[in-house]
Amino acid sequence: MHPGARLLCLHRRNCLTQLTVKRLLSHELTKLILFVVLSFTAAAIIAPHLYTAGKDLAAAHAPLPKDPPFSASPTVWLAEKCDSAEFSRYFNRALMASALLLLYPLIRSLRSSGTTEVKPPLKNRINPRAQGWKDIAVGLCLSMGFLILLGFILQNLGWVTPEEKWNLGKAIRKAIAPAIIVSILEEWLFRGVIFDILMRKLSTAKTIISLSLIFAALHFLKPPEGVDVVDPRNALAGFEMLGLIGHKFLNPASFFGVFLTLFTVGLILAYTRHKTGYLWLSIGLHAGWIFSLKTFNKLTDPTGEAPEILFNENITDGLLPLATLVLTGSAVYLYLRQKKPML
Repeated sequence: MHPGARLLCLHRRNCLTQLTVKRLLSHELTKLILFVVLSFTAAAIIAPHLYTAGKDLAAAHAPLPKDPPFSASPTVWLAEKCDSAEFSRYFNRALMASALLLLYPLIRSLRSSGTTEVKPPLKNRINPRAQGWKDIAVGLCLSMGFLILLGFILQNLGWVTPEEKWNLGKAIRKAIAPAIIVSILEEWLFRGVIFDILMRKLSTAKTIISLSLIFAALHFLKPPEGVDVVDPRNALAGFEMLGLIGHKFLNPASFFGVFLTLFTVGLILAYTRHKTGYLWLSIGLHAGWIFSLKTFNKLTDPTGEAPEILFNENITDGLLPLATLVLTGSAVYLYLRQKKPML
């Protein structure tokens, strides 16, 4: 080949490679992946410093009071919380702060599709009225009903057994507050604020999928329970925690089971937000799932006899819980099929 032709061919190949890389970097999915990676990297850097500050605050107020939190000053109450928290909790708080700080540049970088959402007046959005209460009730019934059915199936298959110290009243009391608080806060943040911001930049389908990926990633990639780093004050402790989190990827069955389950939850909740224009149905669904999950965990113990891919000792892990969510989503679709999207 003539040297000139060879140089021209090489130049075209380089231009094509650069164009491909540019398109890849400008793709919404690439930006979402980068958002998650940067959020966890920032959390890994911040967490050890946050842990050190929290423990130093606790030490400065020792001995800490044994009275209920509301009887102490806010500073002493915060010191008590800092003293009892493990490094994984500090990592979670650092991750939440990092994700919130990086959310604005993420939204700014997304391409605008010209999609606008027509939202009801604020006074209507914060007042459930008759339809809102109905949606909350339907959401609770659907999410709790299908999970109760799943629990019944798991017990009959011999994959779970009743807890030795079975206390239904105590389990319900401990599950009510988290179900209400977490469902309202997370629905306001994910299906309220972030959904609304994404709709200004993306199409409806891309908004639902992108939001569900963010929701699944931030819930799946969290520190494992009962495992902590060797030296939380070490500057590299956050990256050690990232390694512990990364162990989840070593089990493909668990990864696909849990992540797909969380992604499906995100799809269902985002779809209800899109179809109704309100958060009431998604709050009901979310609260029902959290309530059922916490009650189920308090009242049952896994036997370890289930095939891991079907049920991995957790009601959110495995193809059987995923199938239960698909049924729930189908029921939600049937409930909303006559509604026109709020666009």
